[in-house]
Amino acid sequence: MIDFNLDHDEIAKRKQLRRDVWDYRPVDHIPVVMWLTPSCGYTLREQRESTEIQFKVNVETIRKSLALIPDDYIPFAFVTPGYMTIATMFGMEPYWSDDPDQPPGTGGCIIDDLEQVYRLSRPGMEAGLMPENIKRLRYHADNLPSDVSITGIDCGGPLNTCKDLLDTNLLYTGFYDNPQAMHYLLDLVTDVQLEVYRAVIAAAGGLDRMTCIDFSPTWAPEKYKSFVSDDVCATIGPGIFREFSIPYNNRLYQPWGCGLLHNCGPNPSKHLYLDHDPPMKGLNCSFRHSHREFVEFREIFAGWGVIEAMFDFGEKPEEMLAGYRYMMETLAPDTIGIPVCIIDDTWPDGDITSLYWEMRKIAEEYAATMKWAGKES
Repeated sequence: MIDFNLDHDEIAKRKQLRRDVWDYRPVDHIPVVMWLTPSCGYTLREQRESTEIQFKVNVETIRKSLALIPDDYIPFAFVTPGYMTIATMFGMEPYWSDDPDQPPGTGGCIIDDLEQVYRLSRPGMEAGLMPENIKRLRYHADNLPSDVSITGIDCGGPLNTCKDLLDTNLLYTGFYDNPQAMHYLLDLVTDVQLEVYRAVIAAAGGLDRMTCIDFSPTWAPEKYKSFVSDDVCATIGPGIFREFSIPYNNRLYQPWGCGLLHNCGPNPSKHLYLDHDPPMKGLNCSFRHSHREFVEFREIFAGWGVIEAMFDFGEKPEEMLAGYRYMMETLAPDTIGIPVCIIDDTWPDGDITSLYWEMRKIAEEYAATMKWAGKES
């Protein structure tokens, strides 16, 4: 068991801040999330393909984060082989480019005629990358203290899996040419994803041990642990989203209650987001791809939702600060915005700590301007 000399009471206090913020109860500041991603000398491919290397990098990331982030940090281990697990369970192979620091995907497709979906067999938990995922989750759970949360494995969502399995053109024409087959495939992959989530939660040691049920490193309060990725919804209109996304996303939310939807952006169906059952709690997105929609998010999610905006394009400190101030000015006083600052090896240690304190100033101003539950307008 790795000993980080963690202060259990301090971590409990930081979790309570998250609970209060997500429930729109008054706080002195909005939490600032800083996601350090040191490589420890390993390529991304080496990290994603090896349990031992990913564990080593997670340990060093936790140590560095504890040393450099003065507040708000809730220790977590990022456990994933890449987003393509469910596709590999149906027989696809991971695809790596010539760049070992480029995230993996899948190559080609296994369906070029939608009638082929009726011949697909439902895979079990012994298929594809799932055995390695279970091993990796258990290894982290067994060797890290209970105050370290564990992420889910990055499953993508039902439409994301269809995007991997189908010929690209077929994905979009199928909505119109053969909707019955599309619904059949979506129902099948959602069945598999539900089973995957249950296996992931068990391997991690229970839902309370996890940040959320999927990839996000941001610790979510207990009643908001659901998380569905739906990047395909950036490329479809509201009518297709209502018919082919919402019903299957709902099936992933319902066992664990409401939570976040991930879509980097843009968000053409944003006005339907709260039509989920249960209503989604908020959006995890890329600041770069979604920031132009914050004014509309303010109205859509007022008094209820959480917008987690990731600075995930190598933004410099001054860009993150300007972006966070923009978040506050466009979302406050009605809607919570939480910055997720992704920080790589190129940052000097002092710049990381300095950024936290500068972001914290905005976080305190943000909290002071919010319309909290029960607060007079």
